[in-house]
Amino acid sequence: MKNRHFKIDRKLRRRLVGTLTVALLIGTLCGCAGGDTESSETQDGAGVEINDTQIGTETDVETDAVEATEEETEEEIAGSVWDDDDDEPAVELDKDLGDDPPEYPEIYSDEEVVKIGDLVVVGDTAYELYSYIDSLAEDYASCVNTVAANLSGKADVYDIVIPLSSGITFPDNLADQIDSTDQEAAISKISKKLNDDIIFLNIYDVLRTHRDEYIYFRTDHHWTALGAYYAYRQFCGKKGVSPEPIDSYETKEFDGFLGSFYTDTGGLDALGANPDVVTAYVPNMSATCHVTQTDGTLFDSPVIYNETNATADLKYSTFIAGDNPYTEIDNADLSDGSSCIVVKESFGNAFVPFLVDHYQTIYVIDYRYWTGSITDLAQETGADDVIFINNLSMTRNQSLIGKLYRVV
Repeated sequence: MKNRHFKIDRKLRRRLVGTLTVALLIGTLCGCAGGDTESSETQDGAGVEINDTQIGTETDVETDAVEATEEETEEEIAGSVWDDDDDEPAVELDKDLGDDPPEYPEIYSDEEVVKIGDLVVVGDTAYELYSYIDSLAEDYASCVNTVAANLSGKADVYDIVIPLSSGITFPDNLADQIDSTDQEAAISKISKKLNDDIIFLNIYDVLRTHRDEYIYFRTDHHWTALGAYYAYRQFCGKKGVSPEPIDSYETKEFDGFLGSFYTDTGGLDALGANPDVVTAYVPNMSATCHVTQTDGTLFDSPVIYNETNATADLKYSTFIAGDNPYTEIDNADLSDGSSCIVVKESFGNAFVPFLVDHYQTIYVIDYRYWTGSITDLAQETGADDVIFINNLSMTRNQSLIGKLYRVV
């Protein structure tokens, strides 16, 4: 049965290849390559075929790899989310948000809440539960702070922590039936651990304002490209540039997507009966992804790849050729020398295409597989901006934070 939601009130690459390949060979000989997992981690080599080349993808929910003391896992977050002296997120680009506190559309459902492991299912939609862990949030912030300190006066460092769908679109009338930390409060606490020179984008409000739109998948843990677009608008507001209008993009749609939640629930019929649609927005400027895979193989790909014939679980790989250690995106229509580094896991994939129209070169690092140094790369490329973008669950995942720490 479909989940009935009712809306009320709408208010260089090249120099890294050798290092990567050697590191992988050493890791393989030591028996330690690819041993870490994120929640229900898939194999690193999973991918979609492009001209006989495998593109990495990730269909896992970052939960099961969390390691912390029992006391930390249950820690409560107290107090108001935004104090008067807090740095509010940029909202000037969204007409829905003004100087007054935002009013969010309400979502109701008459379906039952079904718990399956670390997920809950409401009708045709699954959600990941979340618990805040202060010590790991501190470790995550320390990684970002270290890079910002290393690059002080050389590059602007941004940090984006993406809420999970359970904190944005979960039905209001069922919220008391799940045990999940207040994500707005958690994101606020993380932001306060960051140094003042870091530009923090709190996108919670803007996503909640658009919560009645298709900004998260039902059968997968990722946000949609529409959700990423709203975050991109916030980024433009902070950077002081004009965002591209959403109706200026060519769109591509890939239906029949059954993502990580569908897999993790054992192919639940309620989810399978209403597959997701992956909508991608093609950059307005001409750009090419130069991709380095985990085995050091190089290939080129469009920023948005045609996933029409991909299997149901791989359609999210349309964005920047999926999950790969290192990707350079060259914009042939810009020659101003502008560049940025994006430090991400798979949530960042849907965000990066919107940056293409603003930079001549984008260096994309997936720290789960990359073995270089963010600081060194920024200094050697002269990158203007370094953008950390991660989902909230990553900030309580010891394995992933450890991998990020390795590359600061």
